[in-house]
Amino acid sequence: MTSAYILIASILILGGLIAALGDRLGSKVGKARLTIGNLRPKQTAVVVTVFTGTLIAASTFGILLAFSKSLREGLFQLDEIQKQLRITKADLEELSTDKEETEKELQQVKTEQSAVEKKLESTNKNFDEAKQQLKSFSSQAVQLKADIQMLLNERKQLRDNKIQLDQQVEQLQQEVSRRDEELKQGKAQIAEQTRTLNQRQSRLQSLEKQQSNLQAEINRRDAEITKLDQAIDEKDRVLKDREAQLKQLERESAYLQRQVAILEQYYQTYQELRERKIAIVRGQVLSIGAVRLVVPKAGKDVIDELLRKANRTAIELVGKESVKPDERVVKITQGQVQQLIQNLQDGQEYVVRIIAAGNYVQGEKEVRVFADIALNQKIFSEGETIAIISMDSLDLTDEIIQARLDLLLSATQFRARRSGVLGGIQVGDGRLKTVVDFIETVKQLEGGLDELQAVAMEDTKTIGPLKLRLIGIKNDDIILETKGE
Repeated sequence: MTSAYILIASILILGGLIAALGDRLGSKVGKARLTIGNLRPKQTAVVVTVFTGTLIAASTFGILLAFSKSLREGLFQLDEIQKQLRITKADLEELSTDKEETEKELQQVKTEQSAVEKKLESTNKNFDEAKQQLKSFSSQAVQLKADIQMLLNERKQLRDNKIQLDQQVEQLQQEVSRRDEELKQGKAQIAEQTRTLNQRQSRLQSLEKQQSNLQAEINRRDAEITKLDQAIDEKDRVLKDREAQLKQLERESAYLQRQVAILEQYYQTYQELRERKIAIVRGQVLSIGAVRLVVPKAGKDVIDELLRKANRTAIELVGKESVKPDERVVKITQGQVQQLIQNLQDGQEYVVRIIAAGNYVQGEKEVRVFADIALNQKIFSEGETIAIISMDSLDLTDEIIQARLDLLLSATQFRARRSGVLGGIQVGDGRLKTVVDFIETVKQLEGGLDELQAVAMEDTKTIGPLKLRLIGIKNDDIILETKGE
């Protein structure tokens, strides 16, 4: 029993090792896109998997035949055992027939013995009657003596016949006992052979079950390979889509850079015309906050607090020298305030921003603003990939890494704004040293990177900020990333 457990454990371990080796070899072949002859890489991976499955089945069957003598006998000597079983059954049937004939002969002998005993009893009765007649008829003594002598002779002969019949009966009984013993031995031998045959059939069924399990495992592996091929095709398609998106983002970034240059030129001309420096630009956020009204009457107080924050920000920007600290600089219509309070009455959480309505230079004492409201909902989940760029250059200089990183952050900001994030973007713990260390680490890598990813560090709502974790990918593995807080 211990050797059987060791054999089973060896088969399982060897099958697992060969399966792992086949899986690893299939992965290497799939990734390296190797080919055999004129086969495609996908077909080559299928051939390698089929060869591995065949090797598993062959090794398992070889181990079973090498270490199990009963299995070898069951597979190669089963026909001979069944032939012996048929011969033994025929001998048993012949012994049963002989036994029945012997029992019939014994019954006939017993019948003849009973008839002789009855005749002897009748003779004894006649002898007694003759004795009585001898006493009463002395004249017939001679005749009676002759008759008596004859009867005695007949009696003796009958006794001799009885003894002979008894001997024959005893011999027949011994023959029947011998035949019964041979019959028992034959039955025992048949029972032993039947038990052996059942054991071998059970082992054969177990082997067939193992073969079925191996076939099911091979089918499962084939299905997994098909899924992997589909996943690779899907990944290629996604990669092409992302490259197209990246090209689009690059075109949009170039367009935005041109627009920024135009705006810079416009602002420069505007500043030269005004001869004063612009302190607040149109669309600049002066204050922002997440608001949920638990008590409806508290809406006015919340809006007033946001306006006070915007007022302090505006005073800081236009210059404290020309404006008193408690002076009201920001101006908003009462209708906008009432409309804003009404929109906040549904009990949901909103992001409220106070935004400058125009451009204002330093020294101005009035800044027109308007309020913007948006539902504060989850935009990105923790671990979600925001943007990806490829790193196809092996010569990663500071300029190339910085340009790629700027492009990644621009794409991230573009998607964040398009998705509805109103707050800022923060890399890691927000320190400049974190980004610098990441750039230095990328520069020192041998062989470069395949791509850079910007991943959300935590769940991000509309109000932000969007905290990012930068990840470097090489051969689908993460080899470096920025640390969180």
